[in-house]
Amino acid sequence: MADNSQYSIMTYQRCPGHWRAAKTPHAHSGLSIQGRTTNNFVTPEDYASESEAELAAQKLIKKL
Repeated sequence: MADNSQYSIMTYQRCPGHWRAAKTPHAHSGLSIQGRTTNNFVTPEDYASESEAELAAQKLIKKL
């Protein structure tokens, strides 16, 4: 289970009434992540509101 505080979530509106959220792990300045895989993703479904999209991203983070 991943910790939500280790990720930033950005929501965006694809078209009116269709929201998605992108999750990106926080990068520490000055550190290299060579050879490591980052877990960036976008929610697979559209949501009716920004808050629903953000909640969906938080649930996906917890599943990691």
